[in-house]
Amino acid sequence: MNKDIFTPDSFIDRLLTEAPDSGYIESEIYFNSSESIDMRVFEGNISSYEASASSGLSFRGRIDEQMGYAYTETYDDEALNFLLSKAKENCAVIESDHPETLYPGDNVYAETTNFSQELDDKTFDFFAQTALSIEKSILKYDSRIVAVDYMIIIYSSDFELIRNTLGLDCRETSNHLYIFAESRCVSNGQTKTGYCEWAGRNADAFDINEFARKTAQACLDKLGAAPIPSGIYPVVFAPLAATQLLGAYSGVFSAESVQKGFSLLAGKKGMNVASDKVTLRDDAVTPKSIFAFSFDSEGVACKNKALIENGTLVSYLHNRKTAGIEGVSSSGNGFRAGYKGSINIVPMNFYLSPGPVSTEELFEKASNGLYITELIGLHAGVNEVSGDFSLSCEGFLITDGKKGRPVDQITVSGNYFRLLQSVVELSDDLIFDASSEHGQIGSPSILVEGLMVSGE
Repeated sequence: MNKDIFTPDSFIDRLLTEAPDSGYIESEIYFNSSESIDMRVFEGNISSYEASASSGLSFRGRIDEQMGYAYTETYDDEALNFLLSKAKENCAVIESDHPETLYPGDNVYAETTNFSQELDDKTFDFFAQTALSIEKSILKYDSRIVAVDYMIIIYSSDFELIRNTLGLDCRETSNHLYIFAESRCVSNGQTKTGYCEWAGRNADAFDINEFARKTAQACLDKLGAAPIPSGIYPVVFAPLAATQLLGAYSGVFSAESVQKGFSLLAGKKGMNVASDKVTLRDDAVTPKSIFAFSFDSEGVACKNKALIENGTLVSYLHNRKTAGIEGVSSSGNGFRAGYKGSINIVPMNFYLSPGPVSTEELFEKASNGLYITELIGLHAGVNEVSGDFSLSCEGFLITDGKKGRPVDQITVSGNYFRLLQSVVELSDDLIFDASSEHGQIGSPSILVEGLMVSGE
């Protein structure tokens, strides 16, 4: 990897200095550069390898009450003139009921540690040997494991900078490693697959054998699965399934969705919207997530905050535009999807706070029910506006308060807003989803009463 972070500081200096001569009252630069390695292994060989690097710069400037945008991937005189002229053209045609302004910055920003030099120093051989060793360990774990269908290692590093003529100067370097494996097993004519994923920065602490065990066991545990009779069951959602559902409905907590009438949480701030067991947070920094946020893409200091506290809706997620409409401060959730992207409302570390009991105690409370470990078809089976969902799922029976046999070919149906109201208890096994590239969704196991399950 390129150890020297490229930053076109002299180009940025010139752009901000010359912007007033082109009529800009205020102007801002957003710069992003990223590097990645994507390696895949199949049947003992490196089946694909891709190393990539990119960078780009977005300029936005205000003339009168209009903000214009332009971006470039080059940093010379021609690019400078293009940015100033193109953004000026956009100012002339863009109309908004809520004119944008720039932000001068905050006095205090959270301290973050998002970059590991030791990880950045890892070589091609390290990634290759790790991936090959994982595949080998999975295959030798059990004779019923017949293949590792996917074995992926992705290293990502990112640098972000925001500067404007009001004095804002924020910058952050981050990196992390993501590992994913899916295994396939066959027994008595039945084929099952299972996967495991990991994300972190301490690659030397990554346990290959433990990861291989979890990957192999994820499919072996499904052998012998069969449907169950249709009916209404108490359901325990495992952390992965709970994060899948929470992520699918994260948009209903966006102030933009609320203000546009796309969220049923509109007008319910201060009201009870969930069981008093439920506290939903969006934190800039939290111990179990590998991501931490000092500032958003508008330069606003990111904050730790509750959205639901003991069942009561206390806040929405805001960027500066939605906060201005509501007359409140931004929650620091205004993020871009890269230098070409516009500013949207995006969660950071979005999670349900854990409860005081173990997963085994949740099973005891459920007595006889269903333990759902994975949801399938989230894009097609979820209506974010109404809250209704109907999703294929896999999991295990809960029999006499104990985890029982595996279950498949079933569908769970319900309404997410009613589900929040019917939470009986949450366990202490909070886990954050490893697959996210921006922030993470987290949840412990959750016991919910009375969900419809369609089976045989």
